[in-house]
Amino acid sequence: MFRFLKRSEAGEEGAREPLLRILELNKELARAPRPEALPDRILDAAIELVGAERGFLIRSGDFASRGDADAGAAADDPAGEPRWEVVAARNIDRENVRRALKKVSRSITSQVLESGEPFRSADAVNDEALLPAASVTELKLRSVLCVPMRLERVIGCLYVDNRFAQGQFDEAAQDILEAFADQAAVAMERVRLLAENERVRRSLEEANTALQAELKDRSEALESLSQSIGPVPASLRHEYPDLIGRGRAMTAMLAVVDRVLEGDFPVLLVGESGTGKELVARALHAHGPRRERPFVGVNCGAIAEGLLESELFGAVKGAYTGAHRDRRGLVEAAGGGVLFLDEIGEMSLALQAKLLRVLQEKTVRPVGGSEEVSVDVRVVSATHRDLAREVELGNFREDLYYRLKVVQVDVPALRERREDIPELVERFVAAAAAKSGKPAPRLTPECLAALVQHDWPGNVRELENEVTRMIALGGDELGPELVAHLERAPRTGPVDVAGLVGRRMADVEADLIRATLEATGGKRGEAARMLGIPRRTFYNRLKSLGIE
Repeated sequence: MFRFLKRSEAGEEGAREPLLRILELNKELARAPRPEALPDRILDAAIELVGAERGFLIRSGDFASRGDADAGAAADDPAGEPRWEVVAARNIDRENVRRALKKVSRSITSQVLESGEPFRSADAVNDEALLPAASVTELKLRSVLCVPMRLERVIGCLYVDNRFAQGQFDEAAQDILEAFADQAAVAMERVRLLAENERVRRSLEEANTALQAELKDRSEALESLSQSIGPVPASLRHEYPDLIGRGRAMTAMLAVVDRVLEGDFPVLLVGESGTGKELVARALHAHGPRRERPFVGVNCGAIAEGLLESELFGAVKGAYTGAHRDRRGLVEAAGGGVLFLDEIGEMSLALQAKLLRVLQEKTVRPVGGSEEVSVDVRVVSATHRDLAREVELGNFREDLYYRLKVVQVDVPALRERREDIPELVERFVAAAAAKSGKPAPRLTPECLAALVQHDWPGNVRELENEVTRMIALGGDELGPELVAHLERAPRTGPVDVAGLVGRRMADVEADLIRATLEATGGKRGEAARMLGIPRRTFYNRLKSLGIE
């Protein structure tokens, strides 16, 4: 075994020997084939270097971890927080020292950890500087040497002693142990970082496995929702680039639009707010025979009744205060083209009568005028109201209703065509990115799934606003945290409760399941998700209800 030489005994060659030994030990610590054995290896080397009887490796409270038994015992401050921890304790025979916490001086250890300065005493039990320390007296210590282990700050200390010999450690021993302690601190930190990296790696591996499973489930859900967009169905004569989506509901609506393009008869568009009724009206104009003539739109619910009449039919000079000249109305301005009357259900009964005359006689009379003006327009109207119900209530003229509803086109709500949402989102993201001059962000599968699953009471308009909000708040990647509020939003949609009265529960359930299967194209897994029930339960219900 290497024996430490005191400075008085060592020549130049003897002084080099401990330094060379430190270099050898440093190489061994760097390799550390068994990281868990590193504290014991450090102590064995420290005891060997300075000829100590025992050694203790201690970590400060910031770097300590609670332990048990001998090594790992912690010394607490009065508030109960660990100030330091004995990580390992060894003797000259390379055996573990039991009850280590009771074998070290708390006062010496605390002093070194707090000051960052080494401590050495040739006869600790009689050292006047330590007389107040009860632990030194109880332990009957003789030679004691304690040096800090430093990185950017003190992370612990190496504590060695000899209970029987005085003056065992001189200045040379202190220099050697200080140099070795700093190397040991580096080795300990390396092992700690490797252990932390391994813990993080395992954690990331587990999280990645869970994420892959989640992504697989989400991908299957999206795949079952989405249908291949592909080319325009052969049954449609036009592409309708502004009408995004080719799911079942949209294709059915476009098939009707495709058939009524060439006619001059009025068309009534019925659908909830935000579904894109004006886009359908513009498609009727853009692909019809009047595409070279004007498209004029007016929101009947956004203009006061007194102004709406002059807006639609025009006014002659002097017809009312401020009418300083003859003004042509929107009906006349749309001559040869398409007049789009949005929210027609908001029009007053008086104006409804005048509009009926336009449809019947093909003429308009400006406000304050006495002469009729011939007009040639195709009227396309839109409403979110149930006009048949409004007729029953006396709020809408029955004769005008049938004049407007020569052909009715039902514009589907967004929740009725969820398979179109991914394409809509892609279009909105690209448009927003182009407007801002920035690259389009990427949507995570979880984020897109949340958008697909939401009911969208505001329909396409709400979806577009939500995408704009997400881009404003998000970065290069849009995650599910940006749409978490959608899960708390109330689900909406008209439900005819009265129509369910008197029916058997099993029949209602069967109809709901069949409708959901139809909406998902027969994909049972997606239908189960939309209904909010486990797949196995859904399959059992199919069997019990006799649904193929």
